[in-house]
Amino acid sequence: MKRKLFGRRGSITLFLCIILSAAILLETIYLQGAYRRKQEVILTEAVSHQVEQIFSQFNREYLDWYGIYAIDDVKYGSSVFEEMTKDYSDMSFEYSLTDEFDEDDLRASAVEYMKLRGIAFEGNALLDRLDLSVSQLSGSSHTGGIGIGNWIPTFKDYLSNKDKYKDRLADFEVICDHMGLGDQLPYFSSFCDDVTEAWEKSSSQFFECGESSVTISLFDPGSIDSLTSAFDSYIDVDLPSIVDRLLINEYAVFSFDSFVTRYQGDDDYEPECNILGIPFDEIHDSNDKGDLEYLFVGSEDAVFNKLISYGTLFGTRLILNYSAFILDDAKRSAALVLAEIMCILISLLTFFTVNLSPTVVMYFVLFFFAYTAAMVDVTKLTMGMTVPIFYNDSVCEALGDFADTQYRDYYRVFLLFVPEDVLLERMLDVIQRDCGDEIYTGVKAEGSLRGDKYTVKRRFELYENPE
Repeated sequence: MKRKLFGRRGSITLFLCIILSAAILLETIYLQGAYRRKQEVILTEAVSHQVEQIFSQFNREYLDWYGIYAIDDVKYGSSVFEEMTKDYSDMSFEYSLTDEFDEDDLRASAVEYMKLRGIAFEGNALLDRLDLSVSQLSGSSHTGGIGIGNWIPTFKDYLSNKDKYKDRLADFEVICDHMGLGDQLPYFSSFCDDVTEAWEKSSSQFFECGESSVTISLFDPGSIDSLTSAFDSYIDVDLPSIVDRLLINEYAVFSFDSFVTRYQGDDDYEPECNILGIPFDEIHDSNDKGDLEYLFVGSEDAVFNKLISYGTLFGTRLILNYSAFILDDAKRSAALVLAEIMCILISLLTFFTVNLSPTVVMYFVLFFFAYTAAMVDVTKLTMGMTVPIFYNDSVCEALGDFADTQYRDYYRVFLLFVPEDVLLERMLDVIQRDCGDEIYTGVKAEGSLRGDKYTVKRRFELYENPE
């Protein structure tokens, strides 16, 4: 009986040993698996952070020169990976640059670059032509001007609370009487009434952008937030293809140099610069000029590009001048007088066998005027000076400084005749010349852990979905 009991107890002990061995083995596997997962997490995080560090070292000069995000074939190292895995000697890292910068990438870069900056650049040019500065608008104290920002609140308060200003107006009337201006006060009061009515109708404007819209009050500071949000939606909205084409065209006009190496500024000539104000001589060798003409013509011969470009410019100015002179009464009268004299001389020299109509000859004289003026215009434009777009006093007076054109202004039109794909291909040729043939937009990184590999492949977000 005792032996039977002893055998039962031994069976229980043996069973417990088997169970405990299995539990210990299972726990060891779990611990080893957890440690392995920990290593994998560290590996993936180290690889990801190292890739981000590589992207953060994109070439800043390329961004300043041509507004592109790219990384070139330079050894970026693996300092971040090594720092994060310094306690694990069995981990390794390697990477390669992928996705060479191509025409689709350039299209995405140009559109995004001009979409974000085009309004600012054009607005700055507008203020320059209007000779209007932000300090004048805001009425900064150092400018010595009154500024719109200073008198608008007071004027608004007067229009909405005229009763409060009755005593001041009475004093104002006395002063006006002493100055002999009392008869003009009713006109001023009528003017204020008209402004009040217009104020109530148009002090709030409806602004629409994409699928969003916002009502902007001219005197509500909170409207600035609404307007900013509206512009954010504008940046995210898918623009029509024609707008993309115009943005690419503007990018081409302002990002590449020409044979005109300097432009006449307010005080003196200024070197030719890109859209950010960086002189092209700092971007490439001074011998590598004429890129804008190359974009238009496309020949490898710079002299040929120059001849065709200048010839097109001359033809454009000839057409504009001839149209202006035909519409100019003074020019037509002067040309008619010359035509009559020429017709008389021709008749005398041919013994009255050839009789020409003065009206017909007048148009030939006008063409000669236009031809001569076009020669002068092309000379001025290629020297960096400005010429009126249309030789007509009324037009020039109405447009003011907007009537003046520079050499680059004509390429806004010329480049529209170049197919978009061809234009992008030519721009890419110039960029690769200045930045190197091999520039990339993506990285493929690989981290290894005892034979197992973790691979990451990324690109700049701008180029992920260029369409």
